[in-house]
Amino acid sequence: MDSYQGLSRAQLDIKYLHTNSTTHEFLFGALAELLDNARDAGASRIEVDTVLNDEVQGGYLIYFLDDGEGMDPGDTASIITFGKSSKRAIHSNMIGQYGNGLKSGSMRIGKDMILFTKKDDTKSCLFISRTFHEDKNIEEVIVPIPSFNGRTNQPLLKNGADITKHEQEMELILKYSPFHSEKDFMAQFDKITAPSGTLVVIFNLKLLDNGEPELDIKTDSKDIIMANPYIGEDEIEDRDYLERRSFRAYSAVLYVEPKMKVYIRGHKVQTKRLPNSLYKPKQYRYTSLRFKKRSEIEASKADKEAKW
Repeated sequence: MDSYQGLSRAQLDIKYLHTNSTTHEFLFGALAELLDNARDAGASRIEVDTVLNDEVQGGYLIYFLDDGEGMDPGDTASIITFGKSSKRAIHSNMIGQYGNGLKSGSMRIGKDMILFTKKDDTKSCLFISRTFHEDKNIEEVIVPIPSFNGRTNQPLLKNGADITKHEQEMELILKYSPFHSEKDFMAQFDKITAPSGTLVVIFNLKLLDNGEPELDIKTDSKDIIMANPYIGEDEIEDRDYLERRSFRAYSAVLYVEPKMKVYIRGHKVQTKRLPNSLYKPKQYRYTSLRFKKRSEIEASKADKEAKW
């Protein structure tokens, strides 16, 4: 642990990353957090894509690339502060308010996340890896956050201590991320072709009991399909809701007023204005065993107290 004393940390136990991610029982809701962040950043488009990679759990990476305002090194460093967000304002029209969506959403999808962002002639990276923490048996969340000059790609350093910190950060990233060389690492910034923007890569995906990823990318080359959309839920009367199985269908009705173009695996989503699609309303029954069980326990407890 001593060798990582100089690195940034979230002042949280590593177990919290998993606990926090369980707020998303419906997996598409976790993916939607990444779309919400891009929308809040003023992005005109976001691309959700998958890249095959045999080295990682699940066999592929998930990319979220937007052309929003991006983040400078200070903005990027603030991500590791849980429960704090610059979006939080009384009259804010932004979806996010608590600075938690990126962490909870990405950690629900996979064990590891790496973020690349560009803003104001700077490039910054943030790496959250549960794989690293498990490998080193480290309980406190350590977060490498290297930053670079946007034109020269040289590290932004102030003193000798920063040099050591940067070297340690890059060593961890090159070892535990899918990008094992500095050339491959820096190439991820090049994917952000707009003057500013953010790329989030999630990997080491969560698996079902059969060893397959929760998200199916084989069935439809233009979509991301839920492998088992009803896992852990009570019996549902109508299991034909396309939005429960298809991320393309889900993202098409995600916003009341669509302001951002969404591309899934290279194909544009035909977003719908919700008010125009309510000519034949349906009731979507979504129940969770976890919430139902909790409510039953509380009801039983209240009943016993009333009898006393």
